[in-house]
Parts: sequence; C-alpha cells; structure tokens
Amino acid sequence: MGWRGGWVMSLLVVGVGCGGALPEEQTEAGLAQEPTSSPEVTAEALCLPTAAGTQRVKTLLPPSELGIPRFAMGPDSFVDFKGTLHFAVNYEDGRRGLWRSTGTDAGTTQVRGFPATSGRFTPRLSQLTATPAQLFFMAPDAAAGLELWVSNGTTAGTRLVKDLTPGTEDSYLTHLTASGSTLVFFKETYDATTSSTRFELWRSDGTAAGTVRVRDFGTSVDVSYLDAKQGNALLFFVRELQGATSLWRTDGTAAGTFQLKRLDAGPDTYPNDVRPTGALTLFKLDEQSGLSELWKTNGTAGGTLRLASFGSTRAMQVLGALGSYAYVTTTSFSTQYMVIYRVPLTGGNPEPVVTLPNDYASQGSAFPRIEAVSQVPGGRKLYFSVAIGSGGPAPRDTQLWVTNGTAAGTTLLRRPLSLSDEYGSPVYAAADNLVFFSAYETTGGIEPWVSNGTVAGTRLLKDIAPPVQGDSSYPREFYRLGSRVYFSAYDDTLNAQLWSSALSNTCLAPEDAQ
Repeated sequence: MGWRGGWVMSLLVVGVGCGGALPEEQTEAGLAQEPTSSPEVTAEALCLPTAAGTQRVKTLLPPSELGIPRFAMGPDSFVDFKGTLHFAVNYEDGRRGLWRSTGTDAGTTQVRGFPATSGRFTPRLSQLTATPAQLFFMAPDAAAGLELWVSNGTTAGTRLVKDLTPGTEDSYLTHLTASGSTLVFFKETYDATTSSTRFELWRSDGTAAGTVRVRDFGTSVDVSYLDAKQGNALLFFVRELQGATSLWRTDGTAAGTFQLKRLDAGPDTYPNDVRPTGALTLFKLDEQSGLSELWKTNGTAGGTLRLASFGSTRAMQVLGALGSYAYVTTTSFSTQYMVIYRVPLTGGNPEPVVTLPNDYASQGSAFPRIEAVSQVPGGRKLYFSVAIGSGGPAPRDTQLWVTNGTAAGTTLLRRPLSLSDEYGSPVYAAADNLVFFSAYETTGGIEPWVSNGTVAGTRLLKDIAPPVQGDSSYPREFYRLGSRVYFSAYDDTLNAQLWSSALSNTCLAPEDAQ
C-alpha cells in the first residue's frame, strides 16, 4: 500500500500495558442492539434552520455544458478571511476566480479573475489559507504556471508571491498552513529520471524575498499527505524509505522544525485517521503485520503517546475525543459488526460502548466503515456517517449517527444518505446541536438535510434541485461563518451555485419551518 493512499484493515483490540485481549464475539453479541435513546440537546442551542431561510446567494456560474450535476464545479475552498467568506470559483471553460461574500447578492463579488491558460486544461484555483492579514492560495498564470498567490482582500492587493518553479511549469505545493502571520508549506518536486520526489519545507510572509526554504528533506524520505494544525504549529509525518516513521512539527522557522517522536521503527507503517480534537490530535498507525495503534499528541514530545493497540481480526477507525476519552470503532472481519470503543486519554484498556446494527451482516459482503466525522471545537457530540459495503462499488446502505460517548446517547439519525459511489454525503457540525448533511429520498433525490441530534429533529432542509423527479442538488462544502452556513448546490440555473442557510436561536413551530 502506498504512503499516499488508503488505510490498512486490521485489528483485535489489545489493551496497552497489560497486553490482554478484550472479549471478541461475546462482547459483540451482547451489545448488538440498536440504541433507542436520543442524546440531549445542549450547548449553543441553535434552532433548526428553515427552508425559507435557505436561499441562493448569487448565480456565479453559467449553465453547465457537462450537464452532470454530481460533477458540477461549484464554489469551494471556503475560508474565513477578516470575518468575510472567501472562496474559489473554477469555471468549466478554464477561467478561475477568487470571490468574497457577505451573504447577499450585492455583497458577493469577485476579488480577482484568472483567464484560462493554454494547453489541455487550466489548473484549479484552490487551497485558500488565511492568516490574520493575508489570504494565500494556489492559482494558475499564463507566464508562471500554477504558483502561490496572496491577497489582502482587494483586487489591487492580489498578486503572485513568487515563481517557485521558474517558467510556465507548475509548482506542486501541499500542507498550506497558517502559523501566526506566516504561511508554511511543502514544495514537492518529482524527478522522473530517478523516480523520486524531493520534499522541501518553505515559509512565506507574502513577499518574494520573505518566501524561503526552511528545510530540505531530500529524496530519501516520504512526507505523508496527512497533517494537523496544533496551535501555531503544523504537525506532519515523515517516513524514511524502508525505515522508521516519525511525527514532526514546524512553526516555519529552522529552530522550530524538529522531530517530535519516532513512532515506529519498521517499514510499511502508515498514519491514518488524523483527527484534531480540541487541544489534542488523535491518529492511528497501521502496520504491515495488521497491528494498528491509537496515538495522541498535543504538539510536544512528552505529549505524544500511544494509547492502545488493536490486533489483526478487526479494522479500527478513529472518531475523536469527548471529555477524558478517545473514541474509535472496530469492525470484525468475520461478523461484519462495528463496535464503538472508548479509550482513556490518560492511558488504560479500551472499553466497549455499543455495537451498531448491520442489517446485511449475514448477506455476504457488507463491511461497514466510517465515511465522515464532524465535531465542533469543544463539542460534546460526535456526528459520523457509516457506509455499509457491497460486492460492487456502491454501498448497500449509508447512515448518519450521533454519539455523546454513551450507549444511550448513540443514535441513528437518518438512513440512507447518498447511495452513489461517485458522491459521498458531507457531514458538518455547525454547532453541538446542529449538523448539516445530505440524504436521499426516492421522490426528491439527494438534498441538504439538518438535524439537532435527535430523530424527531432530523429533516430535509430544502428541495433545491430542478423539479424533476429523482433530480438531486448534490450539496457540498458546508461551512459556517457567523449566522450563516454556506454551501454549494446544483439548482435551477443548471449549475452548482453559492447557497446559504440562516441560523437563529428563535425557533419556529415545526409547521412554520418549511
């Protein structure tokens, strides 16, 4: 398996320290019932948004010539810059644009446009990354190729930072992360003659002179595409070719770039499921032997610790942290049941919480896996989607769940979500008691839905797609900024446009909410 893709199936649970195995099928059978209690609605206590408060902000793109809604190139790469939504628009004809929006038609304007470049295609405008005073992004240019740009939010203040790969050849930049007022990133250069990639760590203050290389990792190591931001530091994984895997951190300075901890000495070890959660980042390491390990880090060497190990009869995935526990799922290869476990963040044996039902477990290939997880900072709930596999590319079933870390507070909110193998339902927690997602209905297709974390409070947000039976709006990129949640959706303009849904704590009666 390549360093850049996938996850290694593994795992019977083994407690760290004592090395004792947890019960297997007996535990599963004892927990294999569907929870019936809904979690309490707490925290910010936002109301469910309404269909009337969900409107198209502005028509940005002309009708799609491609004509396939699930592939429409709507607005994306949403980011909060100086309190205003900024985003990318990539047109089918190769034009690109940096846009901003205050949530109204008049307040949605293009900051800078980029014409289509020559050749077979124009690279996308992408990777918007905001520091307090500057917005960095990748954009195409006829003379410089795909390079790093910066904006202060005005047309005149939007410019090329530096042609890092001189001439029209593109630069491949990854891990764009704000560290205070500085941008840190990796420049990856592939050498076809040696079939190797050089990894260089850079920083930028938005000027050509202030855009410099911090460290050359050379071609003898591989840097994983997975990362996390902890405070003002970027955490990333480095694997020596055929050697050890280590966790590194950088703040964009040479002195502040160092190895936090050597995680594993063997080859073919891969990080997966990297999930920042409050003051910690959880991740797992998958080994060739089938063993997987759950780790935590607070961005320091002393705070980077292995919490638990999981053996080769089950697949483990990380959900996140609630209170003093980390939560993971393990799925048995033999029974195809998924169990939620909690692991003390201070160390100790994993404990089973609840088994999720699987109506297809005895019907051949029906292996469940976590597709998406969302949690607000400091939240007391984890929202997650589960896809149950099949013998083909499309899943048998897709489900949205919520858990507060208890069996009674683990609730199935909606099924199915998207059943397409070409479009996965997004899951976005806008508050502890409000999650946006997409779901499928036979009469309305795939549309945006909302839930307050209860079955009774889970409903269609709005039927946006053109009024043709079975049509779908394929919502994407849910993003909260202030009192609105923005997203893109394919609508009656025959393309994916910018939409928003107003948030409120003044609730309407259910019959008035449509």
